[in-house]
Amino acid sequence: MKTLILSLLILHIATGFTALIVGLIPMFSKKGSRLHNRTGLIYVFCMIAVAITALLLCVLQPFKMMRLFLTGIAIFSFYLSMTGWRATKQKTKSPGFGDRLLTRVTLLASAAMIGFGIYLISRPGDVFFPILFTFFGTLTGVFAGQDYRQIGRPVEKMHWFFQHFTRMGGSYIATFTAALVTNITHVLPADAPAFAGTIAWIAPSVAGGMLIGRTVAYYKKKFTTSKRSQMTAI
Repeated sequence: MKTLILSLLILHIATGFTALIVGLIPMFSKKGSRLHNRTGLIYVFCMIAVAITALLLCVLQPFKMMRLFLTGIAIFSFYLSMTGWRATKQKTKSPGFGDRLLTRVTLLASAAMIGFGIYLISRPGDVFFPILFTFFGTLTGVFAGQDYRQIGRPVEKMHWFFQHFTRMGGSYIATFTAALVTNITHVLPADAPAFAGTIAWIAPSVAGGMLIGRTVAYYKKKFTTSKRSQMTAI
């Protein structure tokens, strides 16, 4: 059992580290290029491995609150990467059976995280994990809920484009945050203030969210300008 756990842990760390490095390449490479597509696919495969190993480690290892929470983050990041990747395959098509099943399973995982967070709130003790479970469970449910409501409905022409890079970007932010929080205790001095750990949870989401928002605004303006030019030419 120890050998299995060690092997899973090594694979989890290796694929997580690979995702952090490889995930940067599609962000800065030409959209639609071979480099962009292949490194993006490697990132998705890494996130599949990270999610599976996180689930197995959570089941096989003694119960730890942080391990359970990071498993939830792994599921969240995996779902974003998978739906972001699948958006490029579906485009204007309706989600397939596998996509619908993944959305429903993720909704159940979201409900479980929220329920566990509420349960922890009702008990005396640390308020840190109750807030985290409830917040990230709700965030997971928001994305999965959007996809569930979209099933069977027509989508805008460029919906897939925005879903692709916002979901992939969100997945990378979640993965980076998990890695940062896991290792920040090894970097910060022993006398570091308590709020330093909280900043590690918040800063990537704030900075990454702003970058994604600016990118969305840039491409919406670009597409609008291009559409107006085409209409003027006609």
